[in-house]
Amino acid sequence: MFVCKMSESSKNFLNKNFPDFFNCKSLDEALLALDDYITMYGLDKNDNMTDFGHEVQSVYDEIYMCNE
Repeated sequence: MFVCKMSESSKNFLNKNFPDFFNCKSLDEALLALDDYITMYGLDKNDNMTDFGHEVQSVYDEIYMCNE
């Protein structure tokens, strides 16, 4: 398990919606997995980002920015 910085709200969101995030071995692997998650669950049938997708993207952006 790797360590990365994120807010408590992001941690809670990931625990609820994508707990496999915490099984990743590196930040790069975790961000790629989160990107795949956005593609699978955050887009509508026309590939437009949904409200849920924007929420996940916000978590992704926070983790990316806090750990660069």
